[in-house]
Amino acid sequence: MIKTKQQLKKSLQQLSTLRKSEIIVYIAGDKNPPQRFGTLIALDVLPLFYQHLSKIGKQEKISLFLYSCGGHLNAPWPIVNLLREYCKELEVIVPFRALSAATLVSLGADKILMTPLSQLGPIDPIGTFPVAEGKKEEIHIEDVTGFIDFAKEKIGIKEQDALAEVMKKLSEQIKPSILGSINRTHSLIRKLGEKMLKLHKKKIEEKQIQKIVENLTKKLFSHQHLINRAEAKNTIGFGEIIQYAKPKEEKLINEILGHYQGKLELNKEFNPAMILKRDDIEKEYTLTRAIIHSAKQESNFVSKYKIIKVPSPKGKVAINVFPFYNAWE
Repeated sequence: MIKTKQQLKKSLQQLSTLRKSEIIVYIAGDKNPPQRFGTLIALDVLPLFYQHLSKIGKQEKISLFLYSCGGHLNAPWPIVNLLREYCKELEVIVPFRALSAATLVSLGADKILMTPLSQLGPIDPIGTFPVAEGKKEEIHIEDVTGFIDFAKEKIGIKEQDALAEVMKKLSEQIKPSILGSINRTHSLIRKLGEKMLKLHKKKIEEKQIQKIVENLTKKLFSHQHLINRAEAKNTIGFGEIIQYAKPKEEKLINEILGHYQGKLELNKEFNPAMILKRDDIEKEYTLTRAIIHSAKQESNFVSKYKIIKVPSPKGKVAINVFPFYNAWE
């Protein structure tokens, strides 16, 4: 168990030696409840990665130790391209979750190192679209295309007039302008997946690229599906891109993961009753929500919250949580 900065440094150095690479840690926390404390992969990390990479300098190989449940679609491509500016070979180490946008980042790596705990996920995106005045709704992009495929393939609708009626019903539920956005996003995600895989140092055959992208966007049938290393290697189509961590590597990866899970309180459910004592009316709560860590620098995304007791009817007490500070430090 890692308890000190020196122990963390030693573990990272040992993993670096075993992988023959320079390691950069990027953890975007998913502390519960994620709606309040979750952190997304986003473009704000680009200047920070640039700072770290500038100090590290050009390397033969960089390993990105990546933990995230996802993020914005516009972030993976520039992150991967920036990392590749500073190395001849890029590797992603998946200690636990690297889902959605984090899976997209992993597609851009020459190798993906996984343990039995590691999880990748589908890259079919979820979009948030305005569905009524002042109201937004999450729509799974593949659910819309799946509905059309269902009508054509499962029900067997082939007549143009009947298909037009299906589209009419769909447009009554979802605005045509939103359907247009869904179509663009649907095309974008596939194109991004293909472009990521074409960045590889060792050229991948087009047939393998299409198999991986098709499996990750359409054939898993659920955005919540978790892909372990055997499925990634043998079913999804990654093949030799997936590497299994050796026992020493696995031990170090788990130790390093445990340290950051503790620092970001990822295994600790938020409980305001544990923070506010009986006589407290208001208290501040500080949480590190994301980390970028390299041998030369550590960057922490820190949020501060006010936890306030508010009297409510019938003598009960409600507790409100207000964020008042968010910044990389």
